Amino acid sequence: MSLLSTWARWRPRKPPFVLDEDREILLSDRSARNIVTYSGWREAHARPDFGAPGDRRLHLGLLPIPFVGSLRTADIYVLLLNPGLGSTDYFGEYERPEFRRHRLATLRQRFGRAQPFGELDPRFAWHGGYSWWHQKLSSVIQQLADHRDLSFAEARAHLGRRLAAIELLPYHSTSFRDGGQWLRRLPSVQLARSFVHDTVLPKVKRGEATLIVTRKAALWQLPKHPGVVVYRGAEARAAHLSPKSKGGRAILRRLLSE
Repeated sequence: MSLLSTWARWRPRKPPFVLDEDREILLSDRSARNIVTYSGWREAHARPDFGAPGDRRLHLGLLPIPFVGSLRTADIYVLLLNPGLGSTDYFGEYERPEFRRHRLATLRQRFGRAQPFGELDPRFAWHGGYSWWHQKLSSVIQQLADHRDLSFAEARAHLGRRLAAIELLPYHSTSFRDGGQWLRRLPSVQLARSFVHDTVLPKVKRGEATLIVTRKAALWQLPKHPGVVVYRGAEARAAHLSPKSKGGRAILRRLLSE
């Protein structure tokens, strides 16, 4: 069982959207404090607590996001905790078919001519994921554009072909609380960790990739290595990727070393 093959064969027919291997553990937790399943945009935004900042439940009415970008071809990997939750997530998945198709294409790692890192695809600039990643990476993109004499759009597309992100836990929440000890128990978490150890780390050790651990470094269980950048304390909470951050500097070194 591997990360890519497991998610490629998964078929999200109806909510709750849960990886088959996680289902017994995750759905046995019926606590309203820990999980919630809305079956559409209209149901979600009609709720009196829609968008409330204190919502720490896992939202299983949204497609999981175990990773973003082309994991096979990327040479810059960013490790995160779990996908966030914003006001555009339900709208995008239930009201914008093109956006949902790209989410599914990412799970199957079949992009065609599309930008692999969808969170930097201008077609989805209305989505919160684009805003989050664009804000973190815009200065890096501009430096790449200046160095290579590219337009900003060309530099953004270039980074989008080389960047991938992997979530430790694939399910959305506004903020994370490990209400069911999921980081220890869920097979999807172990799949993500195994992929990083078995596939990404060997590329890093060969000098073929850069790995940036922004959240929960201890749980990723990675060894010290010059190609592994680890955020701790306040820098992990902020997860900055600007040129002044150590992650941003590592990205620029990789992009400008050709």
